[in-house]
Amino acid sequence: MGEYGKIINKSLLPVKNKAILSHTIESFSIDDTFVIALGHNADQVKSYLKIAHPDRKLCFVNVKNFDGSGSGPGLSLLSCKEFLQEPFYYVPGDCIIHTDLKKIKFDNWLGISKIKPSESNAFCNVMLEKNRIVDIHDKEYCHENFAAFTAPLFVSDYEIFWRYLKNQSLIDNEHQISNGLWGLVNESNIYAVNTSWTDLGNLEKFKKIQSKEYGFDFSKPDEFIYFVNDRVIKFFADETIISSRIKKANLKPNIFPKIKQTQKNFYSYSYFHGNTFYDSGNPKSFKNLLNWLDENVWDKREVELKKFHSLCNEFYFKKTMNRLDSFNASHKGFIFPNSVNSESVPELKKLLKSLSWELICDGIPSFIHGDLNFGNILYQEKPEKFLLIDWRHNFAGVIEFGDLYYDLAKLYAGLIINFQHIRDGTFKIFGNKRVTIEFKTWNKQDEYIKTLENYILSKNYNLPKVIMLSGITFLNMAPLHKSPFDQMLIAMGSVLINRGLGDLHRN
Repeated sequence: MGEYGKIINKSLLPVKNKAILSHTIESFSIDDTFVIALGHNADQVKSYLKIAHPDRKLCFVNVKNFDGSGSGPGLSLLSCKEFLQEPFYYVPGDCIIHTDLKKIKFDNWLGISKIKPSESNAFCNVMLEKNRIVDIHDKEYCHENFAAFTAPLFVSDYEIFWRYLKNQSLIDNEHQISNGLWGLVNESNIYAVNTSWTDLGNLEKFKKIQSKEYGFDFSKPDEFIYFVNDRVIKFFADETIISSRIKKANLKPNIFPKIKQTQKNFYSYSYFHGNTFYDSGNPKSFKNLLNWLDENVWDKREVELKKFHSLCNEFYFKKTMNRLDSFNASHKGFIFPNSVNSESVPELKKLLKSLSWELICDGIPSFIHGDLNFGNILYQEKPEKFLLIDWRHNFAGVIEFGDLYYDLAKLYAGLIINFQHIRDGTFKIFGNKRVTIEFKTWNKQDEYIKTLENYILSKNYNLPKVIMLSGITFLNMAPLHKSPFDQMLIAMGSVLINRGLGDLHRN
């Protein structure tokens, strides 16, 4: 599964805000028992299911050989034999079935789809007489008279199936399920049923589904979110992010969701019945939000000046340079803009040399959210309530505090670029040196920006610094996101840094 393969078990990849595995589980009765063969990232699967489906009957089987010679779906299924001494369904972990299985009345049957002959050598192919299977060609090129076994499989004559599945002959160096299917062909009957399904078996197919779901893939390959059974579940490949987020949430439990359950790579909280501030906010409630943040979030902290300056230097200067090195490494020959939407900007290297990093690192130690934008602020109008989600786990390794200017800059940046519109794919970028960006304007954007700027000035904070720091946050985001959004972030980051520098010099 490409970039996801080492990070997560593919049955946990999200489709329509649920793991693939959840779609399968929810298609069956609450009374059914699920026997789950575990291999790659087995603990992730167990952890997810404990949080997402605690009310389901689950039986886990650890498959000893899941990726070596002789492994394969047949061996994984055979490992579950002890717990399947009755009729059963087999559903692969990388597909979603849309057919109502209860309406299919055959004793033994499998789901089929018509495929192109050029794809047939990747499938187990079956020959039919009417709808009865009479021949099997597994992982072979087959003409169009064959159909591909896709999913699912229902086995009524399980004793015959298990006896044949024990045959250890390999196809493509794998133990295949077709060994067991031959038993049903030879000693019973097995039928083919055209089923509706979504194949998510490789990276290309998964990304194709994602592109239909979202206008633009805003996700990161090492973190995912799920909405299951009125729960929000977060996954992080880096387990230290989980523990740090929980520690931070416990410092101010009234502003974050209450964490209900935690596992090594997961935590969950109850679904909040409200909307993001992008969807439900208005200029009046934005003023209320700023007052709420001031009173409930941004508690100033006493921190030794030299220590805090060092943390800011680590977080702003060093991290920015490292992120830009990462961007340059993955964008060989990238041409940095000197004009964005007809607004002239110096080349980025020159811009960064013009910055006073001493000023940038002269922050205000405070408790912070760390990724403050309207998409991470949930809002309920009546009674008015704010809730902060997806908080940054630390600031240069420190959980207890960060730089208040960073929250202000992230909030400002999220007004310049509406991240919800990015997810919807409503933006375009053209050119390299002379860049044109087309993105959707949104209602009250200018009023929001003016309100935030007035708030910053009313507190005697440095507005040009906030604008420059907003640009720096865009630069830091660029290597974490896909094209063309990464290029847009570089361009808009350059614009904001240049605007902030201009305002600073004018003042």
